[in-house]
Amino acid sequence: MRLTLFLLCIGVCLFISCNSGENKASAETCYRYEGTNDTISLKVVRNADTVTGTLDYNFKEKDDNRGTIKGNLKGDLLIADYTFTSEGVQSTRQVVFKFKDNFVVEGYGDNTDSLTFNDSMKLVEATCW
Repeated sequence: MRLTLFLLCIGVCLFISCNSGENKASAETCYRYEGTNDTISLKVVRNADTVTGTLDYNFKEKDDNRGTIKGNLKGDLLIADYTFTSEGVQSTRQVVFKFKDNFVVEGYGDNTDSLTFNDSMKLVEATCW
């Protein structure tokens, strides 16, 4: 009986230890750009090189885009599929963000080899929502 109880305690301890390690592997960070009339909000949840999260664009005189991202980190680049809803229509497009010293910028272009990064719209770390 004591051996069974001892083994059960060991099993529970191992289970708790393994699960707490999983929580530490994922990291959630939020970034935000706030212009005079425009905002971009990005929440990234990192788990090794895989990234999920949310991305919202709110630009003056344009329809809001709200959606989710799912992609991978390649060096300092996040390359993700952005599935969003705008005017009630769901769409998917690729987005690329570059992580710099203490901010993130979005890349624009036809392919990931020739992107231009918009440093005028820096997303800085923000409190997650």
